Amino acid sequence: MFKKILLAATPQIDSQTAPKAAFDLARRHDAELILFHSLPITKDAWCPHDQMSEEALVQKTAEKIEEFFADDLKTLPNYSIQVRTGPAHEQMLKLIHTQGIDLIVMGHHTSTMDRPDRMWGSVDTTIRKVCSNVFCPVMVVTNEMPPVNDIKRIVMATDFSTPSDSALCFAAQVARQYDAHLDIFHVLDIGQQCPNPKYYMQDMDIFVDSAKEKMKSKYTRAMDGISHSFECWEGVPFVEILKHARWQEADLVIMAQYSTSQELAKPFVGSTVIQVALSPGCPALIVNYRARNCM
Repeated sequence: MFKKILLAATPQIDSQTAPKAAFDLARRHDAELILFHSLPITKDAWCPHDQMSEEALVQKTAEKIEEFFADDLKTLPNYSIQVRTGPAHEQMLKLIHTQGIDLIVMGHHTSTMDRPDRMWGSVDTTIRKVCSNVFCPVMVVTNEMPPVNDIKRIVMATDFSTPSDSALCFAAQVARQYDAHLDIFHVLDIGQQCPNPKYYMQDMDIFVDSAKEKMKSKYTRAMDGISHSFECWEGVPFVEILKHARWQEADLVIMAQYSTSQELAKPFVGSTVIQVALSPGCPALIVNYRARNCM
């Protein structure tokens, strides 16, 4: 399923959950793993040497990364370390497009270390910019991911948009790959600041039943041979998706990068997908739109 995986490697997190997930996936799929790091103009946590040429700094940083992940790298026959200089998302996108990456694994920062300019929220900008400009899925890992062979329950969040339909086809492929149960979940968005008036004109059960019927009519064909269920209720989307994943003890959440956003090229920091991906919980797999025909 995945043949070339890119890991955004950083020492600036307390728990190396994203690297653990990337190494596990690379072993499971016998995939090539590329460990990527972009050096800023200022001092970097991997290699805090002030007086050093760019070439020497890049080489020294690569050595530090290889040393840091030495035990895991011993188990991978095919890997490389790519250190670049410049803005992280720009350098990462160049590598993704030239190397034919088919999965990106990222985490979030929980420690500023020697980089007070890189606060927790800044990684959101990198994730957002990367997700906005790639076709391959992006996995964001905040908490430790279960062993790949133990992925048994997946939550797919849909809003019935075309990107969500495409992401559901991808979710069905993942569920088949891992023989996992697929929960297809829709949230009736009541509005966080401006309540949606239509949901106050009839009993909520009417809207819930209607959404479930729509899911069954649209997606049942794609679920052939897959253990699955349909669920729906009202609330604020990112909160309810996180709750549903927690209650179902999901191993993975899958969402479309673009759903009903009016500015497709500019997904904002507070978007549902980013809020879910960066909240503590199971890993989130963000799927960009590609035409997929499974229904």
